[in-house]
Amino acid sequence: MSQMGMWVRMAVLGAAGAGLVACGGGSGSSSSSDDGGTGQMSLAVTDAPVDSAERVVVRFTHVELQPADGERITIEFDEEDEENSVREIDLLALQGEDSEFLFEDEEVTAGDYSWIRFHLEPEEGASAPPLSNYATSSFIEFVGGYSENLTIPGGLQAGLQLSSGFSVPEDGAVSLTVDFDLRKAIREDPRFEDYHRMRRSLRLVDNDTAGSITGTVDPALLPDGYTCEDRGEDGVEACPGAAVYVFEGEDREPVDLRDTEDDAITTANVEYRHVEEDGDWEYRYTAGFIEPGDYTVALTFEADEDDPEEETPIDFVDQANATVEAGETTEVDFTGSDD
Repeated sequence: MSQMGMWVRMAVLGAAGAGLVACGGGSGSSSSSDDGGTGQMSLAVTDAPVDSAERVVVRFTHVELQPADGERITIEFDEEDEENSVREIDLLALQGEDSEFLFEDEEVTAGDYSWIRFHLEPEEGASAPPLSNYATSSFIEFVGGYSENLTIPGGLQAGLQLSSGFSVPEDGAVSLTVDFDLRKAIREDPRFEDYHRMRRSLRLVDNDTAGSITGTVDPALLPDGYTCEDRGEDGVEACPGAAVYVFEGEDREPVDLRDTEDDAITTANVEYRHVEEDGDWEYRYTAGFIEPGDYTVALTFEADEDDPEEETPIDFVDQANATVEAGETTEVDFTGSDD
C-alpha cells in the first residue's frame, strides 16, 4: 500500500452550502465545525477484477463525504507534483487483499455519514457535449495494448457515489476500503463509440472487521483443453474465465451477475501461481475485504461470458460454504468432492 503524507485542513468561506475542503501537504488545523468533535478517517481502494483487461487506470481528482447532518466535506489530493493534484491508481493491480490508500488519518467531523462520492479527471480531448459531460481521462487497457477511456453514466458532476453509511468516532479513528467491483462496473458504452462506461458498483468495508477467503483449485476440475496465459508477470499466469463468486449466506444456489440483490458480493480471479516454498505451481484465488459472516463460494470457468446487466446463465462446477471472521483468512479449497 502506498503511504500518503500528512494532510492540512482548510475551511473554505463562500456561498452557503460550500462545505469544507481538506488539502494534502503538511500539518495544519482542524476543519470540523465549531460545535462538533472530530475523528480520523482513512480511505483505501481495492478491486474485484474484470476479464480480458491488463490495466484499469482510474484518475481521482477529489473525494466528497456527506455527513448525515452537516456540511459536505471535500478532500483534495496534493501530490508531489504541485501542478498535478490527480491520484492515478491501476485498480487491476489491487486484487485479493491488496489495496491502496487515497488518504490516511484525515481529520474530519465525527458522526454518521450518508455517502462517499469519487470524482474523476475529465478527458481533456473530449469533443463537445454530450460526450464532454461524461468522458474521463481514466481508461481500460485490454490484453494486446488497445485501450479505451471510461465514461461515468451519471455525468462528471455526479461522479461515482457510494450510498453506504458509515460512522467516524469522536476522538477515534476509522479505516475503510471501497471495493470497485470492475466485473460488475465496466461495460461497453452504447452511447459513445470506443468508450467503456464505469457504473457505480462499489462496496464499503470496515478494515477493522474485514476478513478474507482464499484457496486452491484442483486441476481435475479444469475443463478439457483449458490453459492459462502468460501476461508478463513473473510467477503468475492469468486463467481466462476462471473465477470464484462469493455469495452471502450458506448453501446458496450460485447464479450469474444480474444487477440484483442476489448477486455475488464480490468475485476473485483464479490464477496459476508459482509457489516459492516448494517450487511447485498451483491454481489459487483470494477474495479480500469481506465482512464477518457466512458465505457460499462457487467456482466457474465462464466468468468472461457473464454480463452483469442481464441474465446470462453460466456453469458453476463446484461450491462450498465459508465462515469469515474479523482479521482472519478462511481457507476453502475446491476439490470436486462432497467432503
